[in-house]
Amino acid sequence: MKVLSILALVIGQALSFAAEPAATGTAVPPLATPLPRPPAPLPPRAWLGLQVAKPNAALTANLPTLPPGIGFVIRSVNAGGPGQAAGLQESDLVWKFGDQLLVNEGQLAALLRLEKPGTEITLAGFRDGKPLEVKVKLGEATAQQRAFPGDLVDSAILPGDCGSPMRVINVAERQASYATDEGRAVVRLEGPLYKVKIQGPKDELVYEGDLPADGNLDSVPDAWRRRVLALRRGLDRALDGRMMPSRQPRPRVVPPTVQNQ
Repeated sequence: MKVLSILALVIGQALSFAAEPAATGTAVPPLATPLPRPPAPLPPRAWLGLQVAKPNAALTANLPTLPPGIGFVIRSVNAGGPGQAAGLQESDLVWKFGDQLLVNEGQLAALLRLEKPGTEITLAGFRDGKPLEVKVKLGEATAQQRAFPGDLVDSAILPGDCGSPMRVINVAERQASYATDEGRAVVRLEGPLYKVKIQGPKDELVYEGDLPADGNLDSVPDAWRRRVLALRRGLDRALDGRMMPSRQPRPRVVPPTVQNQ
């Protein structure tokens, strides 16, 4: 009987504790639903205000101190941009960004991403065959320029000498092509499908087929996959009306024929 009495006492105390919040009228607040966080703003991106290209052999032949494969020739300077403010001119050749040798456009884009607008950097180069060194206070890229971070990378995948029409985007024919000593690739948009044709240096057929809707390029020869992808991105941007920011090597874009009305 004593055991039963002790059990009854314990159960009664437990029930009294369980009922206490209701007796005092204290309600348990519901769990608050966290509000979704707004997307983080993109960090500002530094801007030089220059359009550049790899120099051709005739230019580099007159600069024996320039390491092979290094540097860019300035094709144009944005009015009011950081490059113009620093005194850089068309046809100047720049080959060092701070202490970094300039190898390709993708590397230049990466170096700019590591800097902040307002930072002063030093560019070393040549003007009329004479050494040149200028300090440039970097500007901030506009929203339009920031929208295409992959363009510099694409131009590194599809390189070309100054003025060489190696990459052509034809808006009217919904087609992008790229030619090199290794052959020629053409990407054409027909309805919802991308048609790809790759020919070798002697115009022999290397590959012809459709690009899958999921973007899988496994069927494309390995040496051409990145080039085909870069062509497709450039074609998409052109057809969407979002033309690429000026930089070299610049694709030669053939606009649609304008008819008089």
